Amino acid sequence: MSHFICLLNLCILCTVHGRVWTTVEGSTQEGDLFEIDSDQIGLRIKGREYRFKIDRFVPSDKKFIQEWAKVPRCHRCSKQLGNGRIKEAGNYKFHEACFKCLVCDKVFQGGEKLKRDEWGGMVHAKHFHQAKMCDTCSRIISMNAMSPKQVFKDGRFACASCASDGVFESQRMEEVRKRVWPTLVALGISSPIGNVRIRLVGKDVIERQALKINARGNLRGLTLTTYKIVSDGKTVRTSFDHEIFILYGMPHIECASVLAHEYAHIWLNEKFIEDTPPVIEGFCNLISEATLVKEKGKLASIIRNNMKQSDNPVYGTGYRRMKQRLTVLGWPALLDEMKSKSKPPAFR
Repeated sequence: MSHFICLLNLCILCTVHGRVWTTVEGSTQEGDLFEIDSDQIGLRIKGREYRFKIDRFVPSDKKFIQEWAKVPRCHRCSKQLGNGRIKEAGNYKFHEACFKCLVCDKVFQGGEKLKRDEWGGMVHAKHFHQAKMCDTCSRIISMNAMSPKQVFKDGRFACASCASDGVFESQRMEEVRKRVWPTLVALGISSPIGNVRIRLVGKDVIERQALKINARGNLRGLTLTTYKIVSDGKTVRTSFDHEIFILYGMPHIECASVLAHEYAHIWLNEKFIEDTPPVIEGFCNLISEATLVKEKGKLASIIRNNMKQSDNPVYGTGYRRMKQRLTVLGWPALLDEMKSKSKPPAFR
């Protein structure tokens, strides 16, 4: 999401780095505090951003968080604002050195309009045509600073962070699959009966395959299932074959959430569960969200928020309705309710 904001002039700097954080379980980790959001904090650990519940930390760390929150800080770098010149945009304050356009690298002046992202990146509105938005995290990217690895053949763009964590080959895809399954098993999703092939493809391939099942939307993944019913005169057996298409280049966290969504489709397909698209896709998004909850990165929070705020009648509204149903029933009862909608085809 981006916003237009008018600028005001005003009044820079300092912070604590490399603090060792301790959880109530006793584990420790060095990281820099950069954000407090309701009951969560953001920590930069080895260059990557993570979010944790404040209640997870020992009292001394909670005290540090309280004191940190009292100090005025730059919205972009999170460092303390001192007595030098600062800039203000809306409700946010910045060091003058941080208040620069990503395209022209010049400090914004009073009265100018700009666009910003959720990561603190800003660009002159008049320069926005020289920038792109990351296809995953919506970070603003200057085209001048973009490397070839950030430009995908199917027309997508990735920020440096998402591109460096992108899943491009089968070996990394297997790592994602192993990461997803413990969460699915804990929910009660059984392993597929049939053979599953996972293909990393471009957006054009997914859109072409989606036509086969009349699927629509900004699809990140797609599952096609075929089945065969055979009988030897005594017993009837059903075999399945599944093909999952996943967009290549998505960062590990997003790839995991999309793969979980597609495995939910396989679970539904093998049980011949039928319902309206909002119920089916909403259910699959619940499975996807369960994977994201396990992740501590800021990106996972952004993807979850996008899911919650989506105005798509199938993926957004459907997810929110199924979320309400989950709150009422819990996972075991919700899975039983979905199983009750099974309509296996008759053998002929």
